[in-house]
Amino acid sequence: NRLPRGRAYANKGAVSGFSVEMGTIKAQVQGSRPKPYQIVIQAPQLSKTHTTQLLKEITQDPALIARLLNRELDPALLEKAKMLGIKLFPTSWQDLRMTCSCPDHAVPCKHLAAAIYLLSREIDSNPFLVFSLRGIDLLQTLRASGILTDQRAETPLRCIADRWPAVPAAAFTADS
Repeated sequence: NRLPRGRAYANKGAVSGFSVEMGTIKAQVQGSRPKPYQIVIQAPQLSKTHTTQLLKEITQDPALIARLLNRELDPALLEKAKMLGIKLFPTSWQDLRMTCSCPDHAVPCKHLAAAIYLLSREIDSNPFLVFSLRGIDLLQTLRASGILTDQRAETPLRCIADRWPAVPAAAFTADS
């Protein structure tokens, strides 16, 4: 029952301070206690060899670059990664290192699940997060390869958590 409760937390705006930076997701999730729980999720970095191979595939495909700059995560990219033996997305909870300051020792707890739900929504609108999670600054790589990036591609989208005010702890029941 932790996953549906995590989705409810994400939908209610209980996640705040959400950030993704080179393999690390940080957030606060407001539960039933006055102080929000601290969330840290770490994704494994790609090896240097895999990073080089993947970036070479991307920079050699103008159509793929155009779709990425248009904020579309093309399934062709995932196929290219798969052919190279690279997992861009985690395939199980064990692929991520996750911690939460709540007293529930289950992984994922509902607070971690809320952050994961929010992350999946953000990736839908900003595919560059997939690369950031794996330790790659794709926009910087494209610029270094001489590929011009539109300012809109470089402008971070506002996070869902930033669009919704945090819900005060009093809004949650004691079993939250």
